[in-house]
Amino acid sequence: MMLEDSQDWYTVKGIETIDSPALLVYPKRVRNNIKQLKSMVSDPERLQPHVKTFKCREVVDMLMEDGISKFKCATIAEAEMLAMAGASEVLIAYPMVGPKVNRMIKLVLAYQDTQFSCLVDCPEQAQHLSDHTYQADVYLRIYVDLNVGTNRTGIAPDGGAMDLYDFCKTTSHLITMGLHIYDGHIRQLDLEKRKEKCDQAFEPVNRLIRTIKEKYGKDFNVIAGGTPTFPVHKDREGVICSPGTFAYWDKGYHDALPEQQFEYAAVLLCRVISRPAPNLICLDLGYKSIASEGTLESRTWFLEHPKWKILSHHEEHMVVDIGEDYLVVGQVVYAIPNHICPTVAMYDKVLTVMEGRLTGCWKTLSRKRKINI
Repeated sequence: MMLEDSQDWYTVKGIETIDSPALLVYPKRVRNNIKQLKSMVSDPERLQPHVKTFKCREVVDMLMEDGISKFKCATIAEAEMLAMAGASEVLIAYPMVGPKVNRMIKLVLAYQDTQFSCLVDCPEQAQHLSDHTYQADVYLRIYVDLNVGTNRTGIAPDGGAMDLYDFCKTTSHLITMGLHIYDGHIRQLDLEKRKEKCDQAFEPVNRLIRTIKEKYGKDFNVIAGGTPTFPVHKDREGVICSPGTFAYWDKGYHDALPEQQFEYAAVLLCRVISRPAPNLICLDLGYKSIASEGTLESRTWFLEHPKWKILSHHEEHMVVDIGEDYLVVGQVVYAIPNHICPTVAMYDKVLTVMEGRLTGCWKTLSRKRKINI
């Protein structure tokens, strides 16, 4: 049995040479998670994973080796990283406004082997993109972004979305590819209840799809969902799915989505830096090292100490009530973050571990706001 499959799979030999806090990644487990993802769909063409979780070229390469070549992202830096890796299609699932419009155009011109697209959710935005792409003599692919209840971006599917779709079709330099739906507000613990809410939210989308097909034919895409609703959308005919957290996984989704059998593939290494009281330790795991959203007690889970309770959290310190446990200053502690995505963005590199040994590092390339463009 390989160490990555054992109960203490996360432990690292020679740990005294690794400074903390550090983010450890286990490539074998990442590959297992990719295979698990593929097993959940009938065809890898149904997948367009989001890269916001890992933000590194090495995981993109793994996905492409497994036949996944289309991706979703949130930033121009992430899109450029994907183009550098040779991705065939990249959707920047974010509105392009201000200087981002010209950066988007430069991206399209610089990486012509990759098909880029972005979102629009109002006529003003579509017209702005069309004006700029016309001036640059560049054709830009766009998706109409639908709001099905998340109330973050998008237009209601039954509240002017068809008019917006028609408007985008009339612009000179925009190529309307289809519809984009993100329903991140649907997170019921029970999968059947989550499916019920997801289906209700998707019903006006279905009506819009039928209207578009009647008017323009069937040649358009529908990209829907994130990780929580992936098990629902994967069974919709013709829908492309965009989970993202699967690659590294985290404690939050492990608890909230029990039907998804992904493995933890990223672990935080931290150390005891002080013992301010008999039952307290202070760790070097401040909120500059781990995502600080949510309640104190939910921010991380200590692999070897599940009953520990976080009492306070500061920029460089985390104070924990350890009860009757005893740890010495300098002792190593392994932890699983509740939310891995913003945690990764705090590290310029992750350290890779194979068979209990440090084997190298992966640069978190697109945590940058800018790579070249």
